Amino acid sequence: MMRLIKILAISLAFCGSIAFAQEPSAEAELKQEIAVRDSVMQVQGDACTLEKDSLRSVIESEKAKSENWEKSYNTVKKDNETCAQMLVTSIGMNEKKQEKEQEDRRSAAMAASSSFLGGVGIGLLIMWLIMK
Repeated sequence: MMRLIKILAISLAFCGSIAFAQEPSAEAELKQEIAVRDSVMQVQGDACTLEKDSLRSVIESEKAKSENWEKSYNTVKKDNETCAQMLVTSIGMNEKKQEKEQEDRRSAAMAASSSFLGGVGIGLLIMWLIMK
């Protein structure tokens, strides 16, 4: 595209110089060369501006993507920390529940054995009183 524009500009300048070439003076030739140079420089300047704008938009797009990825990462990190805390809490509660269940079993076993031994003791006492 750039090459085509350059060729077109040079061709127009050349055709223009041929059309007015009856007896060109040095000043006219110099003005024509300057006009050709200026048009070529203008085309190159426009191309540079276009490329600069394109690169700027790419940078802005990548910056927005980076910010979105950072936000997503921070959200996932926060969710992971929350889940880890909840897991630790849940594990702690389960351990406490198991310890309480074991303590309740021990208490129930102690109560049953105490009751049994108390019954045996009362039975022996009654039997001793009867036999006496």
